[in-house]
Amino acid sequence: MQTEQDLEKLVHTYTAPLLRYCTAMLGSEADAQDAVQTTFVKAWLRRSTLRGGGQDNERAWLYRIAYRTALDMLRTAKRAEQRKPPEPAPPDPGISESLREALNTLEPLDRALVLERVLDGMDYAALAKIHHRPESYLRTRYHRAKRRLAEFLEREGLRHDT
Repeated sequence: MQTEQDLEKLVHTYTAPLLRYCTAMLGSEADAQDAVQTTFVKAWLRRSTLRGGGQDNERAWLYRIAYRTALDMLRTAKRAEQRKPPEPAPPDPGISESLREALNTLEPLDRALVLERVLDGMDYAALAKIHHRPESYLRTRYHRAKRRLAEFLEREGLRHDT
């Protein structure tokens, strides 16, 4: 990404998926909008760190920045102990209220993996680029998170295919 036109292309291509991802990570559409905006600012400022070409690299690079931004926001909220209940879910990113509640019981990395795999259909190679962890480790984390989600939903008397 070298020019403002390149940034505009990234913003146009990735705003909606990153907004959905950050909303699910943060539980608030307003916070998600801030996170996505911050992600694109960081991307522009760090544009020299994008190595190689291709959409997969751009996507992984942006999701990595968005993930780290969301984590920073979660840590800040936790430190300030001003974490309020999530706002009502936006009209959909395909997540029911019961599933949102279940997702909020997971650690941020596990929640991110579930969202990236299920909502965005990312493969483990893309996840490895985003999280800088081995594919096998992420595969194991994802399957454990999925099992914890299913157990939570079952305990709550709900059924949801994850």
